[in-house]
Amino acid sequence: MSSQSAKQRTIKDIKNNDVRIQVTGSIKDLIEKDHLILDDKTGQINVDIKNLDFRNKKNDLINVIGELVISMDGGKTIVAEIIQDMNKLNFEYYLKLYELKKEYG
Repeated sequence: MSSQSAKQRTIKDIKNNDVRIQVTGSIKDLIEKDHLILDDKTGQINVDIKNLDFRNKKNDLINVIGELVISMDGGKTIVAEIIQDMNKLNFEYYLKLYELKKEYG
């Protein structure tokens, strides 16, 4: 686990030079016990969950913190270090607040 802080992002705002990020979204699909597809309404990203005791299910709202890995073909994957259950979060307000913070710092 890196000591660098994770930058809060939406999927569309992920930058190629990001190292650690955190993204909140819903589980679109589970691929065996190794990966999931996270959807935050701005896009989808693959999340590697091999090293975690993963207990969430499809459609759960989660916050993923981890290292960003970009493949040779440009595909992005988050290698999850922490997954937080966010099912009680008002996701629409979260996205509005994110946009305000991005715009006004």
